[in-house]
Amino acid sequence: MTDDDDKRKARATQRRIERRSQILDAARKVFSVKGYHAASITDILEEAGVARGTFYLYFPSKRAIFEDLLEQMFSQIKGTVRRIQTGAGAAPPVEQLYGTVSQLVEVLEGNRELTIILLREAVGLDADFDQKLNAFYLRLATMIEAAMHLGQTMGLVRPCEVSLVARCVLGSVKEVMLRLLSADHPWAGLPREKVAREILAYNLHGIFVGIADGTPPSDAA
Repeated sequence: MTDDDDKRKARATQRRIERRSQILDAARKVFSVKGYHAASITDILEEAGVARGTFYLYFPSKRAIFEDLLEQMFSQIKGTVRRIQTGAGAAPPVEQLYGTVSQLVEVLEGNRELTIILLREAVGLDADFDQKLNAFYLRLATMIEAAMHLGQTMGLVRPCEVSLVARCVLGSVKEVMLRLLSADHPWAGLPREKVAREILAYNLHGIFVGIADGTPPSDAA
């Protein structure tokens, strides 16, 4: 193979990468405006400015492109998780956790369109869509559970029903982000540092003053 052949192959590969990214970006925009269920492949074609045949070169269906978008987002979320360091010179665990939460908020806000789809889209209209959505949230919950189990071995997380508490953590983040990404909501203008700190404080200490280990007051036990 000559140098010219290599260059042509490299250009063709780059064009395929760019075209695939173009279709994904168009789908993300269409889904955010119309919702997953109401959006059609025709809508995506018009937004991307590509022919139907071109679309099918990259994606066999609307569900396939949605699943690809979910996978990209999950990879970004997973990349925000960092193991707590306890060695000499390590920052306090709470500050390390704040860094993780802050990055998570940043990722979700950076994927605003897809985050809104995940949080607002109606379920029960499409069994396959529901399955993919549930699988996505299950992966997130499992990731939180793993982090909590590790925290327990390090003496940082109290004994608890890990699976249940992991869902509480996930639920709190989902609700906050849904409101935060609503342009007309009062929280929309809050500094993101404040949002991350409040999410972390709530999940570490709840709402009662002086209760930091999750133990309920004696009169509520």
